[in-house]
Amino acid sequence: MKKIIVALDGEHFPMGAFEFAKCINEGSDILLAGVFLSSVDYSKLLAFSGIDGVTLMPELLMRNDDDELISRNIHLFEEACTRDGMHFRVHKDNNGMALASLVEETRFADLLLVSSELFYKNVGDRQPNFYLEEILKKSECPVMLVPEKFREPVEILLAYDGSESSVFAIKQFAYLFPELAGKPATLFSIGADEDLPQYSLVTELISRHYPNLQVEHKRMVDKRDFTAWLNEHAESYIVMGAFSRNFLSQFFKKSFASSVIAENRMLVFISHK
Repeated sequence: MKKIIVALDGEHFPMGAFEFAKCINEGSDILLAGVFLSSVDYSKLLAFSGIDGVTLMPELLMRNDDDELISRNIHLFEEACTRDGMHFRVHKDNNGMALASLVEETRFADLLLVSSELFYKNVGDRQPNFYLEEILKKSECPVMLVPEKFREPVEILLAYDGSESSVFAIKQFAYLFPELAGKPATLFSIGADEDLPQYSLVTELISRHYPNLQVEHKRMVDKRDFTAWLNEHAESYIVMGAFSRNFLSQFFKKSFASSVIAENRMLVFISHK
């Protein structure tokens, strides 16, 4: 039985992430732990300097409604888990240190589920915002980013750049979800070279875990070509390594993961050592 945690911050209930957990539970029982966080990570906020040196704090700091918001989400979570027959736990971590609390929780979990659209939306509409970036960098277990309109994917896209992180993520997905690894899978890379780095070694390994594997080496002029290609595979998982810069991101002049998260409503699996 896998232990999966789902992050719920303030007023946001990540229905897409819950539906994903429900789908996994239907195939193999899981323990779903809801981690209920304060609406703001107060340790990350700084006072603003106002007129005549008066210190002004954001309006959201003036509201003391965390307990009410969290209690409402806990009620929704418990009702949904009971209705769908899932084993569950409630972890109420509203101590004002939201990111540190969530990172600590990831140390004791197989997978973290986060809404790719709602996670701390109140502090930044465009994803990935600062909070989401921090969790992706610091999480001690793999993270699955789930859009709110969740549809079960029919295929898997494995992003590969020859790095240790990309291979590690591909292996972690197969280890965690052997029941999903039988779906059609594409190992893809983007670059100027003729072939994928270490082609024979990586295909020798990955084909053992993904029996319906095909390999593509993409040559693209700009990011729009890649976005169009992803849109053709919208009902897919995309698996990638650490949330960091590599030759894929250099090709797009920005973080590859950020681009996928912000512009494509896909399930994104991110893992690093």
